[in-house]
Amino acid sequence: MTNVLIATVTIFFSLILGAVALVFVSIQAPEVFSLVLDAASWLERQIGSTSLDVQYNNWVRFLIGAGQLTFMFFVIVTRIVLAILMTAGRAVIGGT
Repeated sequence: MTNVLIATVTIFFSLILGAVALVFVSIQAPEVFSLVLDAASWLERQIGSTSLDVQYNNWVRFLIGAGQLTFMFFVIVTRIVLAILMTAGRAVIGGT
């Protein structure tokens, strides 16, 4: 039960902290944020130009946008940082 609770809290905090990180980077480092947006736009074009049937490719293009990809990037980075911090904290405390 504890692992489920920890995973749920981690997911929740990674969403919140990912949004905070997105805003922070966009304000403090607009050049870096511009690069992230450019990369997300490139990835959106690559994903949207697959050889899937049109009926499936339309849904991919509709659901995966540059904004979603940018937010996912910040959430994933935040989850990685949280996982590293939690692993380090467990090692220091001596837990498993």
